[in-house]
Amino acid sequence: MTVSFDFIRSKDYITQPIVSIITPVSNNEKTIKHTIESVLQQSIMPQIEYILIDDGSRDQSREILKAMVKEHSNLKVIFLKKSTGTPAYPRNLGIILSNAPYLTFLDPDDWLESTGLEKLYTILQETGDDYAIGRTIKVTSNEMVITAEHESFKERRSIAPTSIPHIFNHLAPRARMIKSSIIKDNIIQFPEMKYAQEKQFFLEVLTKCKRLSTTDAVIYYLNRRDDNRNSLAKQINPLIKMNCNKKVIQYFHQQELDPTLRKMIFNRLYEVDSFNSFMNKYYTIRSDNHSSIQEKLRIA
Repeated sequence: MTVSFDFIRSKDYITQPIVSIITPVSNNEKTIKHTIESVLQQSIMPQIEYILIDDGSRDQSREILKAMVKEHSNLKVIFLKKSTGTPAYPRNLGIILSNAPYLTFLDPDDWLESTGLEKLYTILQETGDDYAIGRTIKVTSNEMVITAEHESFKERRSIAPTSIPHIFNHLAPRARMIKSSIIKDNIIQFPEMKYAQEKQFFLEVLTKCKRLSTTDAVIYYLNRRDDNRNSLAKQINPLIKMNCNKKVIQYFHQQELDPTLRKMIFNRLYEVDSFNSFMNKYYTIRSDNHSSIQEKLRIA
């Protein structure tokens, strides 16, 4: 897919950022200003390049972005001329347009701890590692809880990804910083699917990382409040999810992987998605041989 776009940035736009942040925007008028402000309040400002890609918003998101880019030299705003319907294309475009040696992602309804990016950046500078990940706090209407705790329950430095038993269980953009060269040199992209694009992307990134670090410092706040109903995953038909999961499995079957990595990746894909895989097979068989399935059920 190729989508034309316009972009806006200030005349004094930052030329040598140390970190690029990428945010896809799609009808996020209620949350996007808070998200942007959490970046502007980062302790390593003004060394951050913040790239926001609007995916055809029909609410006031574009007007908010146009107003804020005029006031801040760190913002680059891209307006896609038609909606792609998935954050994959905006994120891939953001990667192409980024200029910093490190990349991180921020969803348009979430926000960052004020010292979060500095903590990850400092770790990567001190270790030379490819990847650093910290703590995410899930915010609901009733409580704040740590999510994906195995990634961030202690300080680790310069270890192999395979040394963390459940490193592949949570594959989301939050609370992680990556060397840009890992992504760009290996031409890693988010697949343009409505679901599971993050899973494939971060699995592939981790296969290319030799060493990573983790921290128990809070980096990221995940918005799961009752009034936040803009999540794309909540709007997707279960059958579409099943088919997307199947594509991810097929993709990694075609890759040449270290045996340990291969075992961990497929344990994750089949363990976490086993129910979806089973249901996908069931629906395929049922559509091909409906009467046969019915007969077997009657016998059972």
